[in-house]
Amino acid sequence: MEQLVINDHEYRGDKLKLARMAKGLSCEELAATLGKTKQFVSKLEKGAKPSESLLVELSRALDIQPGFLFSERKYALESDVCHFRSKKSRTQTLTNSILARAEILNLIISSLEEEIQFPEVNIPEISGTDLTSPNDVERVAEECRRSWKLGLGPISSMVKLAESLGVIVAHVTGVDDRVDAFTVHNNRPVIIRNDAKKSICRFRSDIGHELGHLVMHEGIVTGDKLTESQADHFSSALLAPRTSFIKEFPRLRGKQFDWNALIAFKLRWKISLKMSIYRASFLGLISQEQARTGYMHLNTKGFTKVEPGDEHIPKEAPGMLNSAVQMLDDNTWLNIMERTGLTVQMTRELFNVNKILSNPKPHLKVV
Repeated sequence: MEQLVINDHEYRGDKLKLARMAKGLSCEELAATLGKTKQFVSKLEKGAKPSESLLVELSRALDIQPGFLFSERKYALESDVCHFRSKKSRTQTLTNSILARAEILNLIISSLEEEIQFPEVNIPEISGTDLTSPNDVERVAEECRRSWKLGLGPISSMVKLAESLGVIVAHVTGVDDRVDAFTVHNNRPVIIRNDAKKSICRFRSDIGHELGHLVMHEGIVTGDKLTESQADHFSSALLAPRTSFIKEFPRLRGKQFDWNALIAFKLRWKISLKMSIYRASFLGLISQEQARTGYMHLNTKGFTKVEPGDEHIPKEAPGMLNSAVQMLDDNTWLNIMERTGLTVQMTRELFNVNKILSNPKPHLKVV
């Protein structure tokens, strides 16, 4: 047990609540694990100091070190730096769990930045830019393509693009599909994405959506219909620039879509059939009625989540965070775990950061 840390610092009930929410446990669930009541856990989270034996139990249940509960909360997230997609089906408990994980991930990243030099953040400043119409968003996406030197062709990997811009992309595990993605716009931007979503086209679109928030909505509360539609439009314009789209989009055969040609188009641009129809409608290549017919066809065929051709588009996995951790020697990584009060097990289970240790300290695996 970390006796010196515990003796020299004040117990923080808010850190217990943070760890519980990051683990995805309710008060009742944690209480049941401890053999205590919900009211008892609530008192601990309000500042009632646990005994040393209970500290061991709490640490084991939450995959933390005891010292985590005796350190200040350095990176508490404020709503004006977070972009969380609004979803009626998402509960506040689920939202709090993702927020807690984002805060802990921030703690890890800040510690890593003391050891590793990440790419410089390259998010264009567009403060004061008029975004009153979809065409304004279109122009912002085109400016980003120029700034990021993407040309007019397909983007091979949205994850590699985001990471090249200095953005950390991370998966969260163990979260249901009521969560799409979440962005934190700090000094080091972070995009957290739910790994329960299996569609690669949806994944690429989500990364574009979150980049749109980072570019257009710094300091703006998002989640409403306007900001979400702006981020959606930015994503489609970034993934498929209008000049190229207009030139290459398969024309209809009379009133019918050429679905084989559309699938080939999808495979080239790595965008969903649904996004292709949306983009074609916006750019005036098809009518709104024709777009509705296309959407109905996809729905009727059961292609709302997984579409034809998805299996031929390579998966994209975040790499920068894990690569940074792998660059560290064992002692440096373990020292980061000690400073933050986290454990190797927690970072592996929550963020898929899996550093193989040659001689791990037992108390950092399971307290």
